Formats: sequence, structure tokens, C-alpha cells
Amino acid sequence: MDMMLANDRISLNDCHTRNWKDGFEGLVAPAYGNPALLREFAHIAAIGWTGADGKVNWGCGGSLIWENFILTAAHCAANDEDVPPDVARMGDLNIYSDDDDEFPQQLRIVKVIRHQQHRFSAKYYDVALMQLEKNITVHETVAPACLWLDDEVRFPKLYAAGWGRTGFGEDKTNILLKVDLTPMNNTQCSKFYTSSERGLRNGLHAHHLCAGDEKMDTCPGDSGGPLHVKLLHNAKMTPFLVGVTSFGKPCGQANPGVYARVSSFVEWIIETLQKEGELATVHKFQPWTCALRYVHVREYEDDVVVSRSNNFETYDSDKAHLVGGDSLQRVDIFWENSIVPSRRNCSGVLIERDAIATLADCASHMGSTPSRVRLSNGNFINVSETIVHPKYYPATGPYYNNIAILKLPFPVSIIPACVWYNDIIPDPQFEVIGKGRADLVGYNRDERVTTLNPTIIGISPRATLHSNNECRLAEQYRTLLKNGLQHEHICFQNKPFLVPATCDQHLGGPIEREMWRYSKYFNYAYGMNLFGRDCGFGEPAVAVRFNAHRPWIESVLLPEIANNRKSSTAGSKDEVIFIDPDLRLNDRCSYSGGVQGVCVAHDRCPSIRQRMSNGDSIIICSGGSVVCCPRTDVTSNPSEIEREFNECGQRYAQLRKQRQQQWEGFQPLRLRLPHFAEVGWEEGSEIRFQCIAYLISTRAVVTSASCLVSKEFEPTVVRLGNIRSGPQTTNIAIIPISTVEIHPEFNQSTFENNIALLKLTLPVQPTVYMFPGCLWQNKTHSPVESAIFRGGNGFDPIHPMYVRDCNVRFARTFSDPRITCMVPGVYGTGEHCYPTGSPIIFRQNEDTNLFTEYLVNIYSHGRCNSTSLRIVHRIAMYIDWFKEVLK
Repeated sequence: MDMMLANDRISLNDCHTRNWKDGFEGLVAPAYGNPALLREFAHIAAIGWTGADGKVNWGCGGSLIWENFILTAAHCAANDEDVPPDVARMGDLNIYSDDDDEFPQQLRIVKVIRHQQHRFSAKYYDVALMQLEKNITVHETVAPACLWLDDEVRFPKLYAAGWGRTGFGEDKTNILLKVDLTPMNNTQCSKFYTSSERGLRNGLHAHHLCAGDEKMDTCPGDSGGPLHVKLLHNAKMTPFLVGVTSFGKPCGQANPGVYARVSSFVEWIIETLQKEGELATVHKFQPWTCALRYVHVREYEDDVVVSRSNNFETYDSDKAHLVGGDSLQRVDIFWENSIVPSRRNCSGVLIERDAIATLADCASHMGSTPSRVRLSNGNFINVSETIVHPKYYPATGPYYNNIAILKLPFPVSIIPACVWYNDIIPDPQFEVIGKGRADLVGYNRDERVTTLNPTIIGISPRATLHSNNECRLAEQYRTLLKNGLQHEHICFQNKPFLVPATCDQHLGGPIEREMWRYSKYFNYAYGMNLFGRDCGFGEPAVAVRFNAHRPWIESVLLPEIANNRKSSTAGSKDEVIFIDPDLRLNDRCSYSGGVQGVCVAHDRCPSIRQRMSNGDSIIICSGGSVVCCPRTDVTSNPSEIEREFNECGQRYAQLRKQRQQQWEGFQPLRLRLPHFAEVGWEEGSEIRFQCIAYLISTRAVVTSASCLVSKEFEPTVVRLGNIRSGPQTTNIAIIPISTVEIHPEFNQSTFENNIALLKLTLPVQPTVYMFPGCLWQNKTHSPVESAIFRGGNGFDPIHPMYVRDCNVRFARTFSDPRITCMVPGVYGTGEHCYPTGSPIIFRQNEDTNLFTEYLVNIYSHGRCNSTSLRIVHRIAMYIDWFKEVLK
């Protein structure tokens, strides 16, 4: 369906037509591949005791946390014979087979350091460090894990792995197994482990962490092994050690296991490493520092892995969750510098060139409204007015109706976001606008990071829509949602958790998606960030849905439209317009209720506007200016010139079909412009063609008045069939002009009514090389995808503008509906000049190379740069004058 733009704005839901010029093309990233290696378990170590026969008994597990140190359980410091372990093996899934021995590294344990408060008779402080004979060789299959430093364990699932027994009474497994477990708070866990337990005289301690599963938990033989979570950064997954397997009840019996909480021992770990001569510091164990130290050997996130086959993985970087880049429509919100403390955590979304949507919470700070905003181009603009939703009550419901509008004193140059005014979100994946460390965001192709970059940059990670019913919010947010999530809320989440400092969403910033509309991409904002952590990674976050507040937004931005709706009767209906491409001029048609009609030119059906006002359905027959009119309302038979205008689509259909058939033939018709004409002046034996015109009837062409009056004499001839025809062209006609009709209201100073008709002495004989184009007769809407003839060999796209947008850009208002402005679809710093009188056309496509061409506007004047608007005259408003002159 062809896009139309009304003369002036009647709805908020018009972004893709209003800003058509600024739509853009998309890009696709290439895929690539690497050998598939078992990176997931690179930090896991098997700890063993070498027997007299040389065989190793692998009795404990551990985790590499430094290139020559393993963190394990203190009770693994000696076996039942009080013998310390002497060997560790990494990079091997099957420790009793040689089948996967390409990458394992086996090193001697030279020192075991138990926590000083550990006692073998108790189950407290059950951690130890084991020093290896030398550093491991860092590889995709052998690399240290990072440490989770925070006492809060936010993760709903943790992962344990080891070579222990698969169940109570079962044998050990030769293959490394993993299991996902659910953390449990110590209060609940104390029901399983009381102070009466052997070695738990004081019950569970804060340094204990419980986790379990209905079917499986870790078993003996897994002692000292890791309880970890994998966190996302740089499209990689880094394991973070949360716990060390300590003790539990008989495994496989749905009992939670107990782990030493790593965060409680970080200080001891660092101090111990330092005592052993290692250059360990708090900084080196910070999550971002550690994650980046081994990013080049980490496994890729699942979404990036396109396929796995024959030990080879194929990746597609375009599918990475984390993407750098801010939204062009996001703004930063500021208050006066005199207000203390300052506030720097509020953003907004540019939804109109002069209006910003933000959170109501961001509309006030210390009793003051925002004073200015900073646009994405760095420019600061003062806020002229702040309007908060009238039903926002921060004391009782801070997460309801949390929306405000900041008005700007003038329109800005940045293209606003298209707001998605629809309840149904078309794509469950979209971008969340946030900020984070630059070094944690970029896609890493197994490249070693040697320099950290803590600069905070804008990022736009991908998130996935969740239904509100399935949105499992953190407790801190649930308590503030007394009525739960409502229609105004959008819940989103991504499964992986992030390395800390990777992404924090901008409160009030957009959640958005590029959408393909009519052959271009537009940036649509579904809503704006309301609350959540880590940009919705790991646990859900929530945004405000713009469409839920559409009536209020409309009352602020388009008060005249909103007031008209309010003043309508309770039973009023919105008009429904049906476009039936199969109906042609004079075809029969009908409305509901048995009302019979006929397809006629809209000006022969005066009742059509009344139907629109009443909210009754309207049927548009193909052609745009032909409507289904009830038979009783059709006016009298038209004149010959009216019939020629109204029947243009049908009258020359056969010629358009012939043109299609000969499109690529001799002197190809794809280059010919059969409706275009040149206006000439005879000077002695020569004719100088100096104006462009358009054939609208077999008896006349239309052009600009200013081009004609700028010459000393009136033109004498019109040439048809020559433009873009080539040097060997035949079928050119030169016809004398009988009368020059300048519009009676043409003003040479202001260029108002800059239009003229040239009547021909002889009618044109229509052929495939020259025949009249059709006139655009719709007075209320214009086609969005129009084109202007630039002279020579081509056209430039040009797009209509609302009258209100024209008025903003020009000192004189556009009060005459016959005159409007358009914006050329061109870019850059070059000149884009058009001859006065150049036709602005719209081609309604029916098939490949088969189209009906409509003359929509005549170009008048304008500056030649790519950003300046151009003045044009609307052909539909002059058709009555054409009829009067040509009757």
C-alpha cells in the first residue's frame, strides 16, 4: 500500500511518514568459525594422591584462581591416612582415559595452605590453597576462574561440577559431570543442618552457602570443587567462583549441599598469595579486571554460536547481546548547578522535535524541575515546560503513571524516535539503552586484552520481552508494586547475568527497536526504562509502555486533536477507510446496509466528507482520488476536460502496458518521460527551450509562472518526447502554443500561485512516447514517496511536510492551502538545485515497469542545500482553475 501524509497532523502515530527521509538501511555482520574446545571447565582441577603403584586416586576437586594456585576445601588437605595430595590435573574431562588427552596439564602440588581457623573436626572455614610447581599454560581448556566478591548471591541457578559419585551408594564417575543448583538462604538451610550435626556446634555460619536441587546435588568426591556462575561480557562467558564444595548429607536425596562462601575468604586468599610472593592485589581480583585477563580463552555466549559440528564452531557476531552505542534520541537531564546534591541519573527520549518523554521521577529534584537537557549531539537546550502525569503519586505508587513530558522552546535538528503506539510489541527482542565500561562491551574474537579501558560509554544490549505474568521481579521492586505489574509496564530479561559494571540502564532512556517500514528502517521506542539492574540481564527489568499513556501524551502534544475527541458524542466512531485496488472509475460498489454506489472522482461526491465526519466507513477506489459514492449523492455528468482528468488512469492504460512491453527495447522507454515537456522561445531560426512543463491534457501543459515571466517575450512552442530520449530519438513533437495563462493571483514578489497553463494549438496524439500524465486530486493527503525532476538524467526523492512543520521553519505562515513545503530526500554538502516548474510526481506501481504516474506538485523555489525545505504548489488545489481555463 502506498504511504500518504495528511496536509496537517491528525495523529501521533505518523513517525515513519513524517520522517520518511530519515529512514535508513540495515547492515549484517559476517559469520566466522574456530575449533570447538571445552572452555566451559577450564578452571576445574582434579586433585589426586599418587599411590605406591604409581596410580593416582583422584579424590577431590578444586578451581584454578591464580595461574599457579588452586582453591579447594581445607578437608582435602589430607586423606584418611593424613597424606596430603601431590598432583593436580586440569583440562581433562575423563581423568581415567587417554581419549581426550590432547590438552590436559598435570602438575605437582608443592604446598597446601589451609585457612588458619579450619579444624578437621569441624565444618567451618573449609577452604585451602594449593600451590603448583609452576604456572599453568593459559589455554582455552585451562585458565583460572574469577572470584565472586559480593556477599549477595543474586543468581537463581549456580553450577557445580566434579568426578564424584552420581548418587548414594553409586561409584565415582570417570567423566566430569555438572549439575545446576538453586541457592537457599541459611535460615531455610538450617532446617537440614542444625547445631546437633557433627562438626556444626554453632550451626551454619555466615560464610556458609547452601544450594540444592530436587534431583541431584554434589556428592562425596566433589569436595573442594567449584560452585560457580558464568557471567557475560564481550560476548564471552567467564566463570565466577561463588562457593567451594564443603559438606552435605547423602547425595542424590534432594538435600542441599553446603559450600564455603568465596566472598567471605577473598581477603584471606589475597593475603595468602602475597605471602607466597605472588603479585596479587585487590585490583587484580576485581570482576572486570579478572574477566578481561582471560577473555581471549573464554567460551562464547550461546547466542553467538551458530553451529557446532566436527569439533568446529561457527559464530555470528551480529547475534551478540552486548552492543556498544547510545540511542540518538536519548537525552541527559540536568538541573540548575545551585541545586545540591546534584542529580545525574536521569534520561529522556526525544519523541518529538520539541518534546521529551521521561519518568515523572525525573521531572523533579529537591523540589525543582529540570532546567535543561543535553542532546545526543552534545548541544544543551533549555526546558520550557515540565508536565507530569496527573495520576502520578510517588508516595503510594512510584511505579504507576511514572511519566512526564519536557517541552523545548523550539524544534531541534535531531530526528525524534518513532513511538510505538500499539499494544502488541511486534518483535520480542529489542534494545535497552544503558551505559557501562567500554572494555567489557566490545565483541572479543579471542584477542588478548593488554590494557583496561574503564571509560563509561553508551551501550544498547538486546533484551527479550517477558509477559507480565511470568515476570519474576526482585523483592526490592515487588514491595513497591502494590497492584502488581499493569498494562503500562513492559517486562524484559536476558538469561545470562553480567560481569559487574557491564551495563546499567539509563532511567528514562528508551527501549527501542529498528523496524522495517515501507522499505526503510525506523527507530521505534516501545517505552522507557523504569527500574531494574544490569539492563535486565539475569533478573527482569521493567519499562513504561508509551502506548498505555497515549491519550495523555496526545493531550499534551496535540491538544486540539484530543479536545476534538473529547467533544465528540459518546457514540461517535472513528472513520474507517477501506482501499479496494480492484475497483476502477465507474465500477459498481456498495456500503453496508445495502447502500449501492459507484466509483467516481471525489469532487463528484459531496457527501463523502459528511461520511468522514460521521465516522462512517469510506471506500477508496484505486487511484487515490476516486471514491465509492452512494448513487443518490453523485453529482451531474462532468465536462469533457473533467472526464479526461478523471479517466486518465483508464484512458491511457493500454499505452502504459505498451511502454512496459518495450521497456528495454530500442531507444529504451525506461529512459523516456512521456508526460514531460519543454517550453521554447523562437529566436530567429533557433528555438531555445528554457522551462520544464508537464502534459496534463492533450490540449495543455502546466509549468511555473515565474519561469515564463522572467523572459522578455511569451513562449511560442512546446516540445514533447525529447527529455532523456537520446541523440537518435524519433517520435518527438513540437507544437505551437495558442495561449499562455498565468494564474490570476500569481505574485512575482512572493511567488504565491506560481503556476501557469500553456494551451496548445493542436491536441497531442497520444502514443507510447507522449501522452498525458494523471493529476493527483486528493486535497487532504499527499504521497510520501514522491520524486522531483532535477534536470538532465534523473530524479531526486522529495517528501511532503505537515503545514505546522513548514510554519516552524519559515517566517511566513502557510495560510494558503494551495502552497506547502517539501523536503528533498538528499544528503551531504553538495548543491541540489531544481528548475522552477519542475514536476513533482508519484508513481503508483501495478507490476514490474508498469505504473501510473501522477503529477502531485509543481516546484516553485528554495535554497539548493540538502537540508532546506522547498516551496511547491499543490496540483489538487488548482484543478478547478485548470477546468475553467480548458473547458
